[in-house]
Amino acid sequence: MKVSTCAARSGRTVYAYAEVQWDGPAFYPVDDTEIFDGAKLRLQIKQSREGTDPVVIERDFTALEDQLEDSTSSSKRHGRYRTPTISHRRARAPSRVLVLGLAWRRTRLPAP
Repeated sequence: MKVSTCAARSGRTVYAYAEVQWDGPAFYPVDDTEIFDGAKLRLQIKQSREGTDPVVIERDFTALEDQLEDSTSSSKRHGRYRTPTISHRRARAPSRVLVLGLAWRRTRLPAP
């Protein structure tokens, strides 16, 4: 799994988005909504300063779970998900943070 973030500034507004790419194993069934108990991306824009950087805006994106549990018609599980862009005005020296949270189901394994 490859996870990346991008941030840009225009005037005093900072914009950020995240992108996740994955290449998972192929197994049946094609669409399996029971792989994860939950999956989300949390994208944050922080104000960079001395000490702890405070979060000025954060947003969770949960559409990732459906994307990860879906597969192609040949049961291959690979894909890409890009979050919508978040923004914050009046940011000085911003930084961005991305947290990926995956809750795997422990009760069942895919059939061989």
